[in-house]
Amino acid sequence: MKRENKQRIARRWALVATSGTLALSGLFASAGTAQAATAWNATGTQADVVGAWAHGDYWIDTRSYTSYATVTITDSKADHASARVYFHWRWTWGGTSGDYGPLTASGYQTEKTETYHMDRDSLDTWQPFEVKECRVDNGREVECGDWDVPKPYN
Repeated sequence: MKRENKQRIARRWALVATSGTLALSGLFASAGTAQAATAWNATGTQADVVGAWAHGDYWIDTRSYTSYATVTITDSKADHASARVYFHWRWTWGGTSGDYGPLTASGYQTEKTETYHMDRDSLDTWQPFEVKECRVDNGREVECGDWDVPKPYN
């Protein structure tokens, strides 16, 4: 009886160890599917406008080879105007996609966020996207920067 009990306990521990190993291998396999996200922002570029702060993250899913850009606009000035951002992808062969947005945040320190994705093979390797910030007053754009590649990609 004692021998059967020891065998049963040994089998349970073997099952626990195997399950733990499989779980860890799955975790490490899935961890390799996405490149680490890189933070970006338009501050100090030609796209920059006082009162609007465009920023976000950019990463590549290496399994599907898809690029992702999270775009956040923050209304960064208490001036009763809103902040707006436009976004577009830059193609490898030159030119850009159509504009995404506008994404508008109204009220000091409010934010709006959107995530865009595109097949990585289509995009410029070093400068994959551009943004443009604007200030909006009563629904009308009163000041906009120029389209530019944000930092650290510029």
